[in-house]
Amino acid sequence: MSYLDAIILGIVQGLTEFLPVSSSGHLVIAQALMKDFQQPGMLYDTLLHGATLGAVFVYFRHRIFELLISPLGLVNNSYKVIYFENKRFFWGIIIATIPTGIIGLALEKSVEGMFATPTFVGYFLIVTSVMLLISDRFHGQKMLSAGAAFIIGIVQGIAVLPGISRAGSTTAAGLFLGIKRSEMGEFTFLMSIPAIIGAIILQSRHLDAVPDGHVPMYITGMIAAFITGLFAINIMVYFIKRANLRAFALYCLIVGIVSIVWI
Repeated sequence: MSYLDAIILGIVQGLTEFLPVSSSGHLVIAQALMKDFQQPGMLYDTLLHGATLGAVFVYFRHRIFELLISPLGLVNNSYKVIYFENKRFFWGIIIATIPTGIIGLALEKSVEGMFATPTFVGYFLIVTSVMLLISDRFHGQKMLSAGAAFIIGIVQGIAVLPGISRAGSTTAAGLFLGIKRSEMGEFTFLMSIPAIIGAIILQSRHLDAVPDGHVPMYITGMIAAFITGLFAINIMVYFIKRANLRAFALYCLIVGIVSIVWI
């Protein structure tokens, strides 16, 4: 891997992580087009996801801070208001993380094999396209519930498959369940935090296999992913709230077909 490869993959990850087009799928396609690209396990992909997670922390920094201190409301009256304002998301994230973690661990070995096969990505991108097209018609008014969070967590676990967009599939699931778009505009990103942190911990076992000369390249790619991720997250929140997901559905369909036929 060269510095140019690292930057390109970082930009691809940053631009696609928060758009409903599957960043992991795009990384598979981009890596397939690069000559002799190699990485231990899915370490580099996971580190790029970690870099874009930094963009989530920056964009939602106030909400994340409130979520972190909200449990204090269970023991301290001074924080009760913060707890009641954030308890749906606080418990929703915990509930969603349980099935996500179980499914992610169960699919880990299978997914690593799919990361070497762009054809799989193509078919899953078409699935993402269909989900986005159908969900774009839903305009729910419900608030997040524990049951809905669990179902959305299952979908997030399945979204480890390259080509199934995590942002797109979880948003679609929430809309199918009748949850308000503004609600899903936040929850779909906040619920990704423990999932990505867990994936980083899991892939950290490959850190020793990274050549010393590649470390600066990894860091360069992560910086590129973080910067472009900040740009993309603003776009996605806008589109979720305004029911304009059809363009992304068409894009996923086209890229999916190209991946199956030509790559």
